[in-house]
Amino acid sequence: MARRAAAQLAALLCLVGATCALARSQSLQRLTVLSFDLAADTGAPQAGVPFHLIVTLRVRERAAQIENLDLPMLAQLELLGDERETVSGPRGTRYRETITVIAHDAGPMGVAPATLQAIDSRDGKAKEWYTNGLTLRIAGTGGRVVDDGGRALLLGLVMIGLGTAMVFLLVRRRRRVQPAPARAAPMPVCVPAPPVERSRRDRVCDALAVLRAERTRVAAVTVRTAIWRMAGATDGETLGDVLRRPDSRDPITRGLLIALERAAFTYDEDLPAAIVDACSALERYVEETR
Repeated sequence: MARRAAAQLAALLCLVGATCALARSQSLQRLTVLSFDLAADTGAPQAGVPFHLIVTLRVRERAAQIENLDLPMLAQLELLGDERETVSGPRGTRYRETITVIAHDAGPMGVAPATLQAIDSRDGKAKEWYTNGLTLRIAGTGGRVVDDGGRALLLGLVMIGLGTAMVFLLVRRRRRVQPAPARAAPMPVCVPAPPVERSRRDRVCDALAVLRAERTRVAAVTVRTAIWRMAGATDGETLGDVLRRPDSRDPITRGLLIALERAAFTYDEDLPAAIVDACSALERYVEETR
């Protein structure tokens, strides 16, 4: 009796499973998959700098939209947005999805394949297709080297220091020098004037002058380095490390650090707009600390 009940239960479960599978297969699109790929728009992503993952699918049929396509798991990446494009023509349909992401930690990172479930038009069977996976090595931004960076960095630091030197010379000239006595006396000992303490606002003004004068990536990296030192950060720290510092938690400073990070390491097409935003962030800091 028990065996008969168990057999009936097993048969019922098989029937339910078959029914579910049939219903699922009937809801799938009939497609002839020609290619299905996953790629990144950069071979060397930087921590704290947005980049793009691109899923491309080509099918023989004309389709208004692609269904049952699942994107890869992005547990180690922050998703900033995505953009989908479906183009149909005489040779079929091309589906392209561009996913904007950002990595906060440096080191190796794997991205799993995207998947597609559909009925294969060639044999009428329900199947699942996979793209390739990706292995990315996320580089830290603190020690990044820019072409001609050493020379340009030195030049930029000298420009930023010009303000300090000018103030120092003006203060020294204003000091009254006591006349030497007429009688012979030991040579007076020259004591240099104490260095003038530069405020954070003064340093930001110098950085703004540099970036306004030279709107290049090298200048952006130079200004970023100066502002990071102002915040007490070291070269080995990432943007996330600097943003966690107590002095970087107010909205104005936080926005300034993020804008300079973008200007220093964004892709070439975005560089002019990123430098404009960085100048605006520097101006806001100057206005707020007036």
